Amino acid sequence: MRKIRVLSAVLAAVLMTCLLASCTANIGDPDAINDYVPEVMTVTTDNGVFTFANGEGDTAILVKYSGKATTDDHVVIPEKFNDRKVVAIGDSAFYHLASIVEVKIPETVESIGAFAFAECTELPSITLPDAVETIGKCAFEGCTKLTEVKFPASLQTIGDFAFANCTALPSVTLPASLTTIGKAAFEYDTALTAIEIPASVTTIGPLCFYDCTGIESIKLTDNITEIGPFCFVTEKSTLKDKIDLTGLDPEGYVAKYVAAIAEPTPETEVVTEAVEPAA
Repeated sequence: MRKIRVLSAVLAAVLMTCLLASCTANIGDPDAINDYVPEVMTVTTDNGVFTFANGEGDTAILVKYSGKATTDDHVVIPEKFNDRKVVAIGDSAFYHLASIVEVKIPETVESIGAFAFAECTELPSITLPDAVETIGKCAFEGCTKLTEVKFPASLQTIGDFAFANCTALPSVTLPASLTTIGKAAFEYDTALTAIEIPASVTTIGPLCFYDCTGIESIKLTDNITEIGPFCFVTEKSTLKDKIDLTGLDPEGYVAKYVAAIAEPTPETEVVTEAVEPAA
């Protein structure tokens, strides 16, 4: 037993010596330093200053972008950071950057965070990558010059207030993959002229098209199982007569919802504003 203990002590000493020698050899070795990747890192590129966070596995999340100019800023988001695939635009990443006039999002991105592009008041159009399934709360809220949105075929959820106050947006083509449209998702989009809800949608949140005064036609389907209050009304009237009931089951949920839409009154209390993101 004594010999075994002595042998173990000798082996431990040898291992410790080897480890110390290895660490000493790596002092000043740039490769050893580069092996370390911090959880959050800010990098400066020709396209501006980006802050990334490590995601799961070999992925990364764009946490923040700092504009490279005060006006006319064309942003190209890199698809990789430290050999990690950029899969998400984080909450408030581009919030309130009025300098941005163009954003190119890489095909690697799968989700758009809350307030990601909110109040980007000079942004005229956006194309979302094919992999995006979720658009977060207030993601494009207040983009008042936005006139074109290209939705991906994979999109499943449009979050609360996602395109609220996009007052120049004339039309949207919602994909057949979409299942949920959140609260007030398109409220105050007064330039919208027509809405066609795809058969895949089952839920439309309250206030979804509130005060969209320019709408002339609305098409719904019987696959919808939930529509929130004040979805098809304006501050002074309703959009009831703009809804096409052709083909809908007259005894079904949707037809009955439409029939029950009431004119707003002075006593009607409607809370419509999104909460500002935390500083």
